Amino acid sequence: MPIPNLDELKDAVKKAREESKQRKFKQSFELIIKLPHFDSRKQEYKQNKSVILPHPLKSTTISVFAVGEKRAMAEKAGAAFTMSRDELNALAQDKKTARKVAKSYDYYLAEPELMPTVGRVLGPFLGPRGKMPDPIPPNADVQSLLERGKRTAKVRMKDQPYLSVKIGEEDMSDQEIAENALAILNEIARDFKNPSVEIGSIILKLTMGKPISLGG
Repeated sequence: MPIPNLDELKDAVKKAREESKQRKFKQSFELIIKLPHFDSRKQEYKQNKSVILPHPLKSTTISVFAVGEKRAMAEKAGAAFTMSRDELNALAQDKKTARKVAKSYDYYLAEPELMPTVGRVLGPFLGPRGKMPDPIPPNADVQSLLERGKRTAKVRMKDQPYLSVKIGEEDMSDQEIAENALAILNEIARDFKNPSVEIGSIILKLTMGKPISLGG
């Protein structure tokens, strides 16, 4: 099917709000893209990428693996969790805690010199979740990296004929959520040789809300 335009996406967001009951927690908006011709052998279906969204998701939690000044900067900038090399090494003997660290946060950053340690200790848990950390470049502004992390959506194709991506939160405007959805759809379409054929249907929904179909 063709990619919906911005107005169509805004209408779907509005309808999703109208048809959702009030909940005691802040719900997220999810974009589900069904792929009827899915074939895991085809390269275009082996996606594992980061898409920078136009608008940040405030609830995104970020963990940073760093030492010294970089760690202090990350904590000051609002990282949800930080860990040093020694603490990482200690996790090698505590798989229960390592698994908890790998599942507790949405996005990960690491100083380049810690990447091998992260891979050795947490790779078995982060890798399958598509959450291996992005490296912190030399002389990078950690605050800017954390802000970028809140605008980063992980698009990962598993062994199922659909993609599911978090694109917004209830306290964001319809326009912002629609623009985030369009950014994801355009990025996916660029990877498919024939997106009008490969994308079978698109669904937008709140966490506990009714699915709103945009075709297919």
